[in-house]
Parts: sequence; structure tokens; C-alpha cells
Amino acid sequence: MERKLVEHKIAIVILNYKNWQDTVECLMSVIDVTYRPYRIIVVDNDSQNSSLTHICDYLKQQGKDYLLLTQEQSEVDEVVYHPLVLIQSKSNRGYAAGNNIGIRWAVRSNDDYIMILNNDTIVQRDFLEPLADFLNSHQDAAMVGPKILDSNGRIDRNCARRRPVLREYLFRFGLLKKLFPRNKWVLRHYYIGEYDFNAPREVDVLAGSCMMIRSSIIQRMNYLDETTFLYLEEFILSEKLKNLHKKVFINPDSVITHKQGASVKNEPSLFILKKGIESFYYYLTKYRRVPSLVALIFMHSDILKYYYRKTKLIVGIK
Repeated sequence: MERKLVEHKIAIVILNYKNWQDTVECLMSVIDVTYRPYRIIVVDNDSQNSSLTHICDYLKQQGKDYLLLTQEQSEVDEVVYHPLVLIQSKSNRGYAAGNNIGIRWAVRSNDDYIMILNNDTIVQRDFLEPLADFLNSHQDAAMVGPKILDSNGRIDRNCARRRPVLREYLFRFGLLKKLFPRNKWVLRHYYIGEYDFNAPREVDVLAGSCMMIRSSIIQRMNYLDETTFLYLEEFILSEKLKNLHKKVFINPDSVITHKQGASVKNEPSLFILKKGIESFYYYLTKYRRVPSLVALIFMHSDILKYYYRKTKLIVGIK
């Protein structure tokens, strides 16, 4: 079907941290997309393992030209158009702060729509058209995301989630979830039984692995909240959009694969677990106005897990 909608400029922001192999594989798919015009902005989040050198080597082998910038240059240099921009951050301040480096360059470049795309994703060649066309034709939509599959081709239910009600946390974490894994709060959160991923639908929360947002909106909300280091970014973004009375949609005509969805998750490090707890506490108290004590009760399972593992390390128990 011929596309008659006005084409807007899209910037795809990809954040790399150490795992440059995944970033290269993601780039291989993104470079091949059919939509025009679009640009790719890769931000290396101070990996300190020569990640950007490896990515540059790959691009040279493929005969792809690129613009290489330091973070300082991306913030103050005169903007020049280039379809592929690589930016080296000066420090690792977390997921939101790293993505904001690329987002700010896209805003300075006057791109219309900005996509945040995880580096462990593989996209289909035509995945941008349904998302851009949806924003073009639905002026009430501030953000849209694709249907996301795991490596086995199964739908990742995280790509369409409902805003959690507070009592839901008691049944989605800890002992009650183990006792009642398919309780009504879990089903409600993931629209299970309500949505079959065959048509666009308004949702509360998209998966943070792929989200396309209007540039004007992300500027209005003062970019991603850099208080968190890792996790809960999409929930915080959802709250910001809710406060602006803006709508979020999923359009399953666009499809990507998120490799992490089928990967065997290793036991998370204490650092990652600690950052997750901090982000959860910040989200609950800052954006949901939950009293501190109540937030800690909701988080009891992760807090106990953290101190249990920390104690094991201290006393040398494997």
C-alpha cells in the first residue's frame, strides 16, 4: 500500500554499555530500515572497554560513514546533519542520563520523532513506518511502541502494560506472587485476556526497549528523569505523560525482537539489585506519592533479597 502521509524526521537513539557486540548486531538491522529520513545516534556510556573503537571498526568494514563526537562536542558544537552519529559520554551516569545525551543531540538537530531503542534488539526493515504513520495520523498520541517478540518468537508482554494500582504490588512481588502467579493483578497489569496484539491500542506503559516519542513532548517534560541509574524509566515516563494528559499507544503492525526476553538471566549483581531498589523507591515516593514506609513494605522482597546476598558475600557463603 502506498504511503501518502507526510514523512517526519526520526532519530533512533541507541545506548551502548560494554556490550558492543549486541550494538553492532542492532546496528546491522537498523541501518537496513526502509523509512526515510532517519538518523541513528549511538551513545557509548563510558564503557571503558574500547566499545566505540569496535563499533567504528565495524562501520568502516561496512563502508559506512559516521560522525564521531565527544559529549562536550555534542552539547556545544554547531549541529551538522549526518545520518549516523557516535557520541562518547564522559561518564556513566545511568540509562536515562546516557540516553538523554543522544536525545538532546536529536532535539538540537530538529528531529520530529525520537526513538529510544535498546542495543539488544533486532528490528524489521519496515518497523518505523507503522510507528511514524501512527503519530502522524493521531495527534492525540504522544508516544507509540511496537509489538515486541523474544528470541523464540513469543510476544513479550512487557510491551503493553497497565499503570499499576498500589495494592497490586503486594500480588506482583514477593510471596503472594509465588503463591498466586496468575492472580488477577498480574493478569490486569499485562492486559491478559483483554488484548491480543492484533490492532493498535491505548496503553499505560510501553516497554523501555523501544519507544517513539514526539520531540516536542520530550522537551516539554524536560527529558528523561536522570535521578534513577537503572530501571523504571518507562514507568516514570508514563507518569510524566499522564501529568501532561498525553496518550500512549502500541501499534503491533511494527515488530521488533528483544533478545533479552528469551535469555537465561543470571543472578543479578548486588550493584544492579541495589540500583533497582533505589529506582523503585524513587518512583513510588516521587511519582506515585507513596509514603516511605508503605513503599518499603511494597519493596520488602527485593530488600530482603539484597541483604541476604550481601550477607552471603560478607561471610563467604556460596
